[in-house]
Amino acid sequence: MYNGQKNTKIKLLPKPAVIALTASVTAALWVGIWAIAAFAIGIELILPSPLSVLKKLFEIIKEKDFFITVLFSLLRVLGGFLIGAFFGLLGAFLSYFLLPVKIFFAPLIKVVRATPVASFILIAVLWIPSTFVPVFISFLMVFPIVYGNVLTGLENTDILLIEASKMYRFSVRKKTMFLYLPSVLPYFASACITALGLAWKSSVAAEVLSVTKKSIGEKLFLSNLYLESAELLAWTVVVILLSIGMESLIKIIAIQIKKITRRRYERDKS
Repeated sequence: MYNGQKNTKIKLLPKPAVIALTASVTAALWVGIWAIAAFAIGIELILPSPLSVLKKLFEIIKEKDFFITVLFSLLRVLGGFLIGAFFGLLGAFLSYFLLPVKIFFAPLIKVVRATPVASFILIAVLWIPSTFVPVFISFLMVFPIVYGNVLTGLENTDILLIEASKMYRFSVRKKTMFLYLPSVLPYFASACITALGLAWKSSVAAEVLSVTKKSIGEKLFLSNLYLESAELLAWTVVVILLSIGMESLIKIIAIQIKKITRRRYERDKS
């Protein structure tokens, strides 16, 4: 029965647009708070304004060695991250199937998690060349996170599915692709996203303390030494943007791996 009222539907924005709009508004609010705080303090040395930092950011981007500096720091972080992720993944699988390996790694994981990063950096400076200190520290931060998450994922694999794979005599490849990989992938992706942030922080900290040549850490050290607060914050913005970019890339890769695994499962099933 028609009651004289129009049946209207509210057209909502697509989810990506909502996320982008929310992120933009949130970022604008925080920049506004920063600008108000800088204006209230009124001393550029203590807290530069967002405009000053933005201006300095464009200046350092135009410098000849900017891209070389960023590339070298990126390679160090990426190197330590990949080594840590690989050995964390390998160690987790070995620990899951071999109890002695799990017992062997247990105290090492606890020590690494409990020890301050600065202690590892200062010790590493005595052992290895400054160029490789950030790589080693990144590896040290990534390994326990990936190891712990992947091991948890393996231990939470559905028992019924494991029994079914034994009953139907799945090959090692099929067990890996269709049993353990789907169980581990969410834990591994989450570990990589968390570990990447720590890898950036620890690697840049290692570059600062070891004064690694051609690195973002060296630029931060010199900015602090010469009291260039705007430049210090500008390089910090560079680190944040690089970290966010790499995290987004990992998310995309994880989604693609999940799609490929699902397609292979459907193909083998049929």
